[in-house]
Amino acid sequence: MTKKTINNFEVAVVSITIFLINPFIGVMSVLFCFFFNLKLDENKLVNLLIIFLSIFLSFINLTKIPENDLMFHSSQYLLAEKFTLMGYLGAIRKEPLGYAFNYLMYYISGGSVKVWVLTFSLVSYSLFFFAIKKFYYKIQFPLYILVLALVLGAFLPQLFSLSAHLIRQFIASCIFIHFAIENIFYGKNRWWMAVLGVLMHASSLLLYSFIYFKFLGDFKKYGILNTLIIIALFFYQSIAYGLLLVVGGVNDSLDYILERANRDTHFDLGNFQFMNFIMMAAMIIVALTSKGVIQKKLERQEEVNSLSKTEVKTESVKIEKNVKFFFSTMIILSFFIVLNLKQSELSNRLFFYLFFYLPFVIPLFLLKFKQRSLLALLMSTTMIVYFTYRLEFGVWTYAPLSELVTNSFFSYINYPEPTIETRKIYYEGRHSK
Repeated sequence: MTKKTINNFEVAVVSITIFLINPFIGVMSVLFCFFFNLKLDENKLVNLLIIFLSIFLSFINLTKIPENDLMFHSSQYLLAEKFTLMGYLGAIRKEPLGYAFNYLMYYISGGSVKVWVLTFSLVSYSLFFFAIKKFYYKIQFPLYILVLALVLGAFLPQLFSLSAHLIRQFIASCIFIHFAIENIFYGKNRWWMAVLGVLMHASSLLLYSFIYFKFLGDFKKYGILNTLIIIALFFYQSIAYGLLLVVGGVNDSLDYILERANRDTHFDLGNFQFMNFIMMAAMIIVALTSKGVIQKKLERQEEVNSLSKTEVKTESVKIEKNVKFFFSTMIILSFFIVLNLKQSELSNRLFFYLFFYLPFVIPLFLLKFKQRSLLALLMSTTMIVYFTYRLEFGVWTYAPLSELVTNSFFSYINYPEPTIETRKIYYEGRHSK
């Protein structure tokens, strides 16, 4: 089927205009261009979709009624009014970067909770979506697969619900994913992102260790070392307790990490669900069987890019190795979660990180089917419909669906500030936040 050629500038102007009038329709109009065979500058259109999605999802988040964790985080954010910066960080006593950002945002925005939520969401989603784009550009999969991955990253309800709930962990997850793609596939050691991620949420330290310690999981070359690490994982609480006795009091953030690591925690997240095991097993199976799919796709580049068989083979081996390493971080994390099931809080919170791998895993499974472009369209449509259903009938309360799909850009900008019931510090026993 021949693609219909359309002027890229005109599409951009029309799409932006539509987005200003109605962000929801603006997002849908860009998606329409991808799935209906229009000849456009794909890179620019992908960037436009990423920007639209990031803004639209952030707009939805600012309409969320604060409760539970969002109420807690909002209360802590508003405490900035009562302290100097150092006094504020001293009162909270954990992950200083996230709270330094709170303090800065409070005085930049005049204490606006709405602007604070919007900024957190916008930065997080931008990092996440551009990481997805970089991944699929590197492995050179069809454009509709990339679009499906972006739709999954945007409209998967379980993932979206975290963005204005576990705010610091959500942005820490997005920082990690962006860092991992840059490091593994592009050879860019953005160490400062690792520092930012850990200082935003200490639990992400485990993920960065998977990236920097590349011998993890390589039992052929480092069998003894990996065996010792597995043993250490079984006894890490005792190790953390010993370290706390030795270096305790040196640094508040280090104390916080070691204190959390050396005790069992059972917060209000409930037991680890059986469906979580099913999801982990399915993700691991798809990741382990993705090698053949990627190899076949890369081999086709021999004809497309006029590459020699040697060049194709070399590039194929390199990308396959990088994909394998990226997914190995997911697999190791899954096993670590299983080892810590007795700690319901830790296992559940670490499980949340796995949702960020889904846009990288699910599309690979889709490539095993012949009618994959049609399946991508059907899956994207289904995901968007299910997302709208969950907004209306899910756990958290947002603006009515009729408003979310009809509001203009300016209606969202002028959306009223939420009511925060308390500004009291009540982090006693809630160190997981």
